[in-house]
Amino acid sequence: MNTESIDQLIAEIKQKAEAIVKQGGDVQAEISKLVSDATSQFYQTRDGLEKLVKAVVEGAVNAAKESFAEDTAESVLHSVVNGLADGLAKSAQTVRLTLEESSASGRQFARADLENISKDFRVVGEVFVDIVSDATSKLGGHVTEQVRTIGEHAKQTFLHVWPPLEKALNAALHDPVKLGRESVQVGASVAQQAAGVLFSELGKHLQHAGEKLRR
Repeated sequence: MNTESIDQLIAEIKQKAEAIVKQGGDVQAEISKLVSDATSQFYQTRDGLEKLVKAVVEGAVNAAKESFAEDTAESVLHSVVNGLADGLAKSAQTVRLTLEESSASGRQFARADLENISKDFRVVGEVFVDIVSDATSKLGGHVTEQVRTIGEHAKQTFLHVWPPLEKALNAALHDPVKLGRESVQVGASVAQQAAGVLFSELGKHLQHAGEKLRR
């Protein structure tokens, strides 16, 4: 994905986050859906998840500044931050399930793709609170500290899903095909190592999950 495409994607996410906050409703659920739906696109960019989180928080803060008083803005941003953590958690679970199911069928993925996703999730867990604090500092007042505290809580919620995801990623990197599989299956799995196959599989998994939710 080139720089122009990334910038356009970031702008779209900001606009969608702004619209969700301005419209009200179940902000946490809507932000969660926005994040989990968008992650498959951001996996393919450098520091993609960090850029996604920044775009959502900045869009939400812009809307809060325009549309709400300080106390209301704090409540809304609470929902936004928790929605972010929830959306990232769902995305992590999708990656884990995709890797586990693919491993069971003998598929492999490009090492670079797996390492990039591992790095992205690890880094976003480390910088989550800083991103929230930097963006909400534009609001001033006691909101900044309150939302930073919310960010700490949401970060811990998200990080609960990291250990099982890390385990699945390590298994995919170091033991992608279990001993004893038929040679035909092993040969087929090697053919699946082209870059981008993992992202295609993740997209299918996310689409399937969305279809189940709509039923």
